[in-house]
Amino acid sequence: MSSVSVGGRAQTRQRMLRRAGLIAIVLVVVALLLLVGHHWILGVILGVAAAVAVWAYFQMRSVR
Repeated sequence: MSSVSVGGRAQTRQRMLRRAGLIAIVLVVVALLLLVGHHWILGVILGVAAAVAVWAYFQMRSVR
């Protein structure tokens, strides 16, 4: 038996979703700033990481 209550699991899930969303947003913004600032290679690399982070965030949101 687990000692974590259902309410605790829901709070933990919400906290994880918030963190994943924040990480995705930060990566997208930094990638866009690098692309606008003509740092193409770094922008593309971070853009790929941002795309993965956004995809992972949406995957996490769809799990019930």
